[in-house]
Amino acid sequence: MVYQRIRSLRKERRLTQTMLAEKVGVSAQVVSNWERHYTSPDLDDLSKIAYALNTTADYLLGLSDEKEDEMREIKLFLQNKGYEKPVIFDKEAWLNVQPEEINQIENYFRFLLQQKHPS
Repeated sequence: MVYQRIRSLRKERRLTQTMLAEKVGVSAQVVSNWERHYTSPDLDDLSKIAYALNTTADYLLGLSDEKEDEMREIKLFLQNKGYEKPVIFDKEAWLNVQPEEINQIENYFRFLLQQKHPS
C-alpha cells in the first residue's frame, strides 16, 4: 500500500520522482524502487516523504484515509500570521471541553467566518 500511495500522491502533487527524491534526500532511483515496490522506505524516509507530500505517515501506511495533513497546514498558516501557540492547539484545554461546548465553539467559529465573508 505504501508504494501505491507514494506514487499516487506524488503524481497528484505534480512532482517528478527526481523532485520528490530531492525533497526527501534520496536518489530518483530510490523513489522509483519504492514506487515499484522493490524496496520500502525506512521510518526516517517515511516521515520525510509524508512531509514532502503534505500528508501523514498514517495515510502512507494505510492506517488513515485522510490524505491531507490539514492540521500542519493550519499550524503553518497561524505561525505565518504570528501565532506561535494558539489556544486552539492546546491539547490540555481541549481534553476538558464538554460535547455541548464543542457545539458552541463550532457555532461561534461559523459566526466569525460568516461575519468576514457574508453570503
